[in-house]
Amino acid sequence: MIISIYCKASTQIGLGHLIRSISFANQILFFDKEISVNFYLIGDVSLSKLITNKSINVKAVTSESDFVEIIATDVLVLDMTDISLSLLNKLKATSKVSAILSPVFNYYNHIDLYFGRTKYLNFDIEQFPNLKVFAGFEYAIIQDNCKKISAGTFEQNLNSTHFPIAIIMGGGDATNKTLELLRGLKHCTVSATFWVMLGEGYKHSLDDLIDEIRRDTNHEIILAKTNSSMWSILQNCVLCILPGGVTSFEAVYAGLPSINFFENKSQEFLLKEIAEHKAAYNFGEYNLELITEISKLIEELFKNRKKLLQMHVNSKNLIDNRGSYRILETIKKEIL
Repeated sequence: MIISIYCKASTQIGLGHLIRSISFANQILFFDKEISVNFYLIGDVSLSKLITNKSINVKAVTSESDFVEIIATDVLVLDMTDISLSLLNKLKATSKVSAILSPVFNYYNHIDLYFGRTKYLNFDIEQFPNLKVFAGFEYAIIQDNCKKISAGTFEQNLNSTHFPIAIIMGGGDATNKTLELLRGLKHCTVSATFWVMLGEGYKHSLDDLIDEIRRDTNHEIILAKTNSSMWSILQNCVLCILPGGVTSFEAVYAGLPSINFFENKSQEFLLKEIAEHKAAYNFGEYNLELITEISKLIEELFKNRKKLLQMHVNSKNLIDNRGSYRILETIKKEIL
């Protein structure tokens, strides 16, 4: 069976779709050695270096118009928020089954299968009677580098003199929230070590970050450009600050409490379920004033660390990292 994955990624739109698609490709190849995977990256072609599995056939292009010839496939898998109808029709015409991994998409009515990481949706199922929906934690795709944090390790981290907190604003961080958070959190009274994770797509001035670090005399701050090693660092943290997205669900899987916000109201459905399980905080739509509230919460959690321990416990067994396997098995049933 040939599976062709089409994904969009760049500094502006973020790397979440790419990280999820790579994880999916790697995992289905592990589950079934008879599968052949073609991977098409649309956007920043330099990001293709993140696809290191030699068994994956990779083609990277800057725009949809670069697809002159469409290669026939058994299964079409899309991970992007939007696509032109003309390209989608060409891809559909050369495939037997189509699936979407993105929780937001502009042509659900042209897709056969939807796979989502939460039971909540941003669309009315009744509007798309031909779309088969599979949604919930059981379909969450977690990258292999993300490992569960043991209760013993987490409790040891909680007892650290300096509260270890990670700041992760995504692979691109187009609006440079990393710098805004550093400016706002320097007033936090907690003795903290902030691990500032910079992704592959971070293009802003490192000098600005360093200048801000120098102005913060209250905290230890460590800049780290990470990709595959990110979760090795996060194993030593008790809290992370995230802009929603893929990493929010990886944090739940790992057992790492997180403070989350989102770019606009339409994305709130993604955080609703993990917040309901008290495995993460949902701070709502992002604005600069929000950083003050985040700082206050950190001060509260520093005094009452049992809350973080309970969040760690709450996250146990919510996500089992078998999402790619379930998606693959569902696709196989559909294609037979």
